[in-house]
Amino acid sequence: MAEPTPTNEALTAWLRIPGDLAAAIAGMPEEGLAWRGGDDGMSIQETVHHLVEANLVAASIMIAALGKSGCVYDWSWLFPDLAWTHRMGYDRVPIGPALATLRALVEHVAGVIAASDGLRRQVQLRDSPDAALYTRTVEDLLRQEAEHAADHLRSLAQTRAAQGT
Repeated sequence: MAEPTPTNEALTAWLRIPGDLAAAIAGMPEEGLAWRGGDDGMSIQETVHHLVEANLVAASIMIAALGKSGCVYDWSWLFPDLAWTHRMGYDRVPIGPALATLRALVEHVAGVIAASDGLRRQVQLRDSPDAALYTRTVEDLLRQEAEHAADHLRSLAQTRAAQGT
């Protein structure tokens, strides 16, 4: 079966994340995965896992919106700071399976979005236990994740440049 051809800019940007992330770390020495940088102080390896995790969560939110537009999604449990990355072991977990998961995930969810004509479907989000709900469309979420990835990819490039690679 042929892959769906994205016609939406946000969807196209989201589909580029796995390839852009793989390109950002291509040719790095193994020890380079431990280099730290960026405002968050995460290592390159932790940043890779953080982006995979962010897109796993975003995909879950989008699936919720596609399945029942207007539903409530509470993601107040998530606070991906350095303590989180250490609890998750992201400095020790291999990145190969994570990158493969990310590629398959975005392709799958993009296909579901295209098949369901779901860009305008909505979800109500709660960021913290006492926070007010706010509404986002699937298209908003795609755009948000593409921008989030772009920010981290810039940090990865700066970290590599600081190390001379």
